[in-house]
Formats: sequence, structure tokens, C-alpha cells
Amino acid sequence: MTHDGAVPPAARTASVPAADLPALPPLTPPVDRPSPEDERFGPDGEPLDPRAIARASLAADRNWSLWVIAGAVLFCVALSLAAGTPTGALALACFLACCAVVRAVVRKSPAALVVRRRAVDVTVLAGLALAIGVLSQVVPSL
Repeated sequence: MTHDGAVPPAARTASVPAADLPALPPLTPPVDRPSPEDERFGPDGEPLDPRAIARASLAADRNWSLWVIAGAVLFCVALSLAAGTPTGALALACFLACCAVVRAVVRKSPAALVVRRRAVDVTVLAGLALAIGVLSQVVPSL
């Protein structure tokens, strides 16, 4: 060090021999416990079967709640085209409010309505219904 406390350039560039460096832990997680981010393992730590995942994704088209929601959205779009945007948006707001009530009341809710915890789902659905309902009446239509 110099008299002003600065480190001279020669001391800054000096390297430490590799033998003097401490051993670093491995960068990968231990083999006996999978990482929670590893998508090859389920929440219980068991390996997932890719064939079971593919079968589950193919079975999603047979879920009635997905078809009901898709049909309701298409109905709201058709109503918007036929009767005007405010009417279609108000119908969508009513449908979202009904979804919020179903998610809040029904113990085993339809699969298409279950995203997060019940309280979060109900809050988001009700908030969207309120926002779209108010905007459908406030925003002028063309």
C-alpha cells in the first residue's frame, strides 16, 4: 500500500496460485434430491412419465369446462358484432361474474376456473368482471 492507502498496480494484478484457492462446492444440486425447478420431477420428487403428461394434455380437450368457457367467449364476440360492443362487453362481464361465483361457491370447481388459490381466482375474476362492466358502459362506442 502507498502512503495514501491506494494499492499499487503491481499488487492489484498479482494472482493467487491455484493450490491456495479453497475448494468450491459443486454447481449442480445433489443427485438424491431433484431441484424444484427441474421439470422432469413432480412435486413429490418422483420422476414424471412423459407418456402420462402427453395423455393428460390430450385429455384436456374432453374437459367440459374448457368448452363452456370457449363457447361463452365466442357468444360474447358474436353478440358484440350483432348488438354492439357495449352489449358484448357487458355480457362478458356478466359471464366473468358468474365464473367468480362458481369458483367461490363450488367445492370442486371446474378445471378451467382453477388457476391459483381460491381467493386469488375469485378476486381476479370479480375484478375483471367489474372493470369490463364499468368500461363497457363508460367508454363511448364507435
